[in-house]
Amino acid sequence: MTMKNPVMEGSKLREEAHQIFDWVKSFAKGAEIEIGLGTNINEGLRFGNNELSQSQYSRRRALSVRVVTNKRQARATTGLLAKNEVEKTVQKALSQARAGPEDPDLLPMLGPQKYQTVERYYSRTAEAPAEQKAGWIGHAIDMAKKNGLLASGILETNVDHYWMLNSAGLETSYKGTQGYYSLTMDADNGNQTGYALSTFVDLRELDANEVADTALERAKLNKNQGDIKPGKYDVVIDPQAWSEMLFFLIVSAAAGYTPDFGTRQYKEGRSYLSGRLGEKIMGDNISIDDDAYHPLQTGAAFDGEGYPKSKLPLVENGVLKSLASSRISAHRYPDAKPTGHELPLPNPLGEIPNNLVIRAKGSVKKSAEELVKELDRGLLITRLWYIREVEPRTKTVTGMTRDGTFLVEKGEIVKPVKNVRYNQSLLDLFSKVEATSEPVRNLGRFGETTMVQPGVLARDFNFTSVSPF
Repeated sequence: MTMKNPVMEGSKLREEAHQIFDWVKSFAKGAEIEIGLGTNINEGLRFGNNELSQSQYSRRRALSVRVVTNKRQARATTGLLAKNEVEKTVQKALSQARAGPEDPDLLPMLGPQKYQTVERYYSRTAEAPAEQKAGWIGHAIDMAKKNGLLASGILETNVDHYWMLNSAGLETSYKGTQGYYSLTMDADNGNQTGYALSTFVDLRELDANEVADTALERAKLNKNQGDIKPGKYDVVIDPQAWSEMLFFLIVSAAAGYTPDFGTRQYKEGRSYLSGRLGEKIMGDNISIDDDAYHPLQTGAAFDGEGYPKSKLPLVENGVLKSLASSRISAHRYPDAKPTGHELPLPNPLGEIPNNLVIRAKGSVKKSAEELVKELDRGLLITRLWYIREVEPRTKTVTGMTRDGTFLVEKGEIVKPVKNVRYNQSLLDLFSKVEATSEPVRNLGRFGETTMVQPGVLARDFNFTSVSPF
């Protein structure tokens, strides 16, 4: 199935948002109000065991209503947009606000703002026919069959459109497309696997044949894995291999998956970074920005209350340089200035930078394969998974390798090895990066976080045991 008239969907959303806003205003009876109306159109093809197994299409709409009355605020959401359902949602928000305590951080709603333009909607992504996507999957299945392998995966596209209005006159919107192609080829009851992933905003960014070639090559190499002793190894980590691991760089699982790079978390001692501004926490060659305007980034140019996002240097040459902030933090703390990183209010978590860009000094290799040529002896890691936080202060995480771990000697892959478990500090890892590859986009999980990340060649990665899986 192909998405139906996504441009028309977008043209109707503003009209619908204004109609609903008028309803909410009449139901709220003088309370300050903010609404967010969003649509998501999702199309996906799933396949497994060399067969297409599922074609899915969904169109979801959601309304979020925030009300402020008598120094109290609350938010309620609904997916039912008939007038009587909107009224129920407003009454629910009002009831919750009246029952709650006064909010000491409550500020007047944000008035009209000016925003930097971001172009993240591509009609060719939104309108790509299912036949075209099925053809790419069919090519991967044909390659797998010819090599005695089984192909499985997902090819998915999304169109998101969001409109925000409030009673102080703010009006802003975002429209964007994105997608991903995830492919695994395997044999021997899953004991011989190869994996590849590509994400895209513009469908022209997707090279489906390259995804299939990569998964096939890795599966063919990953046969008859040898044993390897636990210990510290120099590693090359493929840029798509460690997306889930890097998620733990910006949130603390021990604190309920709260974000770490925000001013409120920092000041309240809830972050592993608390007390470390100006301290060297990574290697001199590593910098991390929050940059919503980077060409590989996704998402809107405004935060959860409509404040314009700023480009923010979080880590500069290994030193913790600055923090994400918001109007609430600027109200609480004299040294804070809003940077456009608030979550939708009311928000007890604090600010989150959700457009991270990791960059490194020095020469940048084209690919992980070129990084392998720089490795005298160590391991090529093509995927990390089942990752959990072990110690938040050092950002030590544990997990396992998957879908292809290869021993490298003198710049050449010499054999596959069995999967291994690791315990590794991310701060220590970022202190031992010697070379990087070109960055890729990772569509993350928390707060719509997108991370632009390179592959790395790093020293002394700590493997603790051989995995039975």
